[in-house]
Amino acid sequence: MLKKIFMLNIVVFSIGYSRILVDGIGRKVEIPEKVEKIISTVPSNTEIIVDMGLVNVLVGVDSYSEKISKELEGKGILNTDRLNEEKIMELMPDLVITSQHNLSKGKESLNVFDEVGIPVYVMKTPNSLEEVKNSIEEIGNLLNEKKKSDKLKENYVKELEKLRLQNKNEKRVYFEILNNPIYTTGGKTFLNDVIENAGGKNIFEDQEGWISPTLESVIERNPEFIFVGEDRKEIVKDIKNRLEWQEIDAVKTGKIYFIDEGINRPSTRVLKSLKQMKEVLSNDKF
Repeated sequence: MLKKIFMLNIVVFSIGYSRILVDGIGRKVEIPEKVEKIISTVPSNTEIIVDMGLVNVLVGVDSYSEKISKELEGKGILNTDRLNEEKIMELMPDLVITSQHNLSKGKESLNVFDEVGIPVYVMKTPNSLEEVKNSIEEIGNLLNEKKKSDKLKENYVKELEKLRLQNKNEKRVYFEILNNPIYTTGGKTFLNDVIENAGGKNIFEDQEGWISPTLESVIERNPEFIFVGEDRKEIVKDIKNRLEWQEIDAVKTGKIYFIDEGINRPSTRVLKSLKQMKEVLSNDKF
């Protein structure tokens, strides 16, 4: 036992107040003990950092994250498909927290940051409401802010349990993400999990992942409710004007609703979207 403890102390000393963590794609990343300048490249991670009360450590974010907090306005330095090497090196952060969505050129694109000593940690994207808890814990560990992440996770879990429906009505739901071409969710996705927990049954749950269905397949599955993200309001007009869809239950009864755009982001703030959808599906007056 004494020998093991002695060896551990040597390892900690040799890397000089830093930690080695394995990220979501299996890379070993050396993280500084104190992280004071962070770049977050996807909104879901940014929301968790902000909700932990750590917005001030964010020196750069993706363009979509600028809307999350007033303090982030003007800090949008990249889109979500690739990492902006020039901007990141200019800011020289202590840590970049990213996801596989940013690796359109493959994980080899991270080599340039290894060469200049900028640690880039790739997080897994949650596929369920339960897995959001893992992201909160992971970010708390990365930033060495366990107390803050534990508190946020505790609040998230409490609110999630309040919102979950025990007796699901399983009303037929279709969620349109894009309309040209039509794009929606199948099963085994984060969005599908939100629909199920709100008391709905995704009409395409038997198809895995993100899909582009035909107009006819939506007609055949005849949704009772149609949802669209609040940031895509133009889709509602398009849906109402589709001649082929006039006999779909949701179109006939006018049950087409906007949902907070956070429904597409696996973070703590998805609870707002879950609450909205639950209210629509469980309230008879709709």
